Amino acid sequence: MDVRTATERTFATPELLEYVLSYLLADLRRINYGEDPRSVRTYANTDTLLHLLHCSEVNRTWYQCIQGSRHLQRALFLHPEQRLGRSWDLAIPDPVIAKSAEAPVLNPIIQTLFKTYHFRYWHLSLEASGNKHCAYLIITRRDLPPDIPKRSRTGQGRTISRMLLSQPPCTVLEATIWEERDETKDYVGRTAALREPRIGCEEGLTLEVVHERVRGMFGEHPDVAAIKLTTV
Repeated sequence: MDVRTATERTFATPELLEYVLSYLLADLRRINYGEDPRSVRTYANTDTLLHLLHCSEVNRTWYQCIQGSRHLQRALFLHPEQRLGRSWDLAIPDPVIAKSAEAPVLNPIIQTLFKTYHFRYWHLSLEASGNKHCAYLIITRRDLPPDIPKRSRTGQGRTISRMLLSQPPCTVLEATIWEERDETKDYVGRTAALREPRIGCEEGLTLEVVHERVRGMFGEHPDVAAIKLTTV
């Protein structure tokens, strides 16, 4: 005889548990293109997604449910989502879709937990942007302490490092040197441009991939203090 309560049986059934957990996503707020990443809605979305992540720590059943749910994984920026109504490209062939196309969603967890990255949309003219929505993030050398790789392999850090930067995913970033230089000083011998400045991944760029490549760039160019990464 099954003496478990109805609630216990519900939470022990993966399909029903997924259905219940999906209700957490109802708290996500729509972010407007160009909205300040420090907005109340951005932080509220971060809280919602972190709450869902914490649910995976309840027990093995909850963990497996969240890991196995394509719907929840997409919401957590852990699996790519491709929707015709949301795209980086403004030059969509179908005029009906193009007229209603929304900008991609930037990962609010990255925006709020990594405040110094200034991860946000970037308003450029259609000519300058290549007819695409644009976003950028800035990483300084001091943003990458030696223990980031260690932290990213454990606990929630491992999950966050595997998160996509956006939905739908951005697949290519262009890296440039980001610093103010005093034109009255002599910069002979200083790095003028980064070697192999593009970071790409067909499945979508994750925070882990970005950290790894940017760390390599800093290692190759010791005089570079900050790098700006722009969607392409």
